[in-house]
Amino acid sequence: MSLSPGDSRIEEAVQQVRTVTENAAISPGSGGGVGGHTEGSHLFSDRPKTANTINPEQAFVHMIKAMLGTGLLSLPLAFKHSGLYLGLFLLVIICAVCLYCMRLIVFAAHFVCRRNGREMIDYANIMRGAVEAGPDWISSHGYFFKQLVNTNVFIAQLGFCCVYFVFMADNMQDFFAVNAGIHISKAAWMIILLIPIMAICSIRRLSSLAPFAFAANMIYLTAVGIVIYYFLTHLQPTSNVTKFGRLEDLPLFFGTVMFAFEGVSVVMPLENRMEKPQFFISWNGVLNSSCLVVLAVFSIIGFYGYLSVGDAVKDTVTLNLPTDAFYQILKLMFVSCVVVSYPLQFYVPMERIEKYITRKCPAEKHVRYIYTARFFIVLMTLAIAELVPHLALFIALIGAVACTSLALLFPPIIDLLVSYAQNCLTMKTWIIDGTMLVFAFIGFATGTYAALSDILATFR
Repeated sequence: MSLSPGDSRIEEAVQQVRTVTENAAISPGSGGGVGGHTEGSHLFSDRPKTANTINPEQAFVHMIKAMLGTGLLSLPLAFKHSGLYLGLFLLVIICAVCLYCMRLIVFAAHFVCRRNGREMIDYANIMRGAVEAGPDWISSHGYFFKQLVNTNVFIAQLGFCCVYFVFMADNMQDFFAVNAGIHISKAAWMIILLIPIMAICSIRRLSSLAPFAFAANMIYLTAVGIVIYYFLTHLQPTSNVTKFGRLEDLPLFFGTVMFAFEGVSVVMPLENRMEKPQFFISWNGVLNSSCLVVLAVFSIIGFYGYLSVGDAVKDTVTLNLPTDAFYQILKLMFVSCVVVSYPLQFYVPMERIEKYITRKCPAEKHVRYIYTARFFIVLMTLAIAELVPHLALFIALIGAVACTSLALLFPPIIDLLVSYAQNCLTMKTWIIDGTMLVFAFIGFATGTYAALSDILATFR
């Protein structure tokens, strides 16, 4: 039998091979889709080693550092909303769901990369690739969904920057009021802090911030260790605290935990830089191990922090520390860390803005426009922080809106689309991903409503 170059049977055969190849990209275990994966790490091929390649130990450290942010210090307040025992149980559930969703993103990333012939990919393009591989009614809207993810990343990163302003002002106001008798309003402290923030955000190269970031990480870990020591040495009887909170307060708990546990934005940048990505996704790999460590730290801070401070817990637990100089200096340590962290969070949205400026504006005006944009965004985050100067409510709002979308809402949607593209959209996948979507939507809706209601109530 002879075949001409234009014979349709050649196209059919090629399409069959392509389908098999795409399905093999991430079909782990016994033919399940992403939603039904068991391990499947053997399907992740090695990457060529480059100057930016990191080993599993480095990826492990970076994952932990990315998830141990300022939201950690508001977890005792979250436990006040939920109650001591219910909070611990729900924290484990939320962390487990977030971890599962992160794994969905990684498996989907390898499917999209194989399908589109790419070596590395970011979160927004994973969504775009999944949508374009989906049913006909949605496949033409890949760019829209890519920008939807980018918008949520933008909101989340700038939200973190707003929270940083409130966090720094809270701690500076309390420190100088307690130790020097200097009483300056929180709004004034934010304006004072604008000076160092403007200065450090004028540094465009992240590599220039590396020494400061390393020092800040060491200071932060030391300060967190001292805070944990204080908690463990000042425990109250469990009879002094609420064990099971009210149902109407759980949305604020959810938003705060989501803000603290938001690590999905760093998953793909780290996985992309690993020479052996199977070490990232395996059962004892970087992702599972780092999330387990973070869960342990969160549980200790939230559980013992609330048990130590009790119902007097404030928006950030640093405000509950004793007036001794040893503990008071921790506030300045945390503020110094946040000053360095601000440009790191600021870098993600600014990078996209700078790319837009270099594409659309005359070359001779690039520098002027870029610095104008940088200072404008810093001023915008300051203005929003001044408008909503309540740290706990701000954290809950950002956690419920942007962090929930990125960590819980988008991953099951991506998994459903990828499973459809692989012809593996089983009833099991529908049930699992459908349950995840319901969980995410309830958390998103109730958390956003509760945070906005309490924020509006402060203006009445």
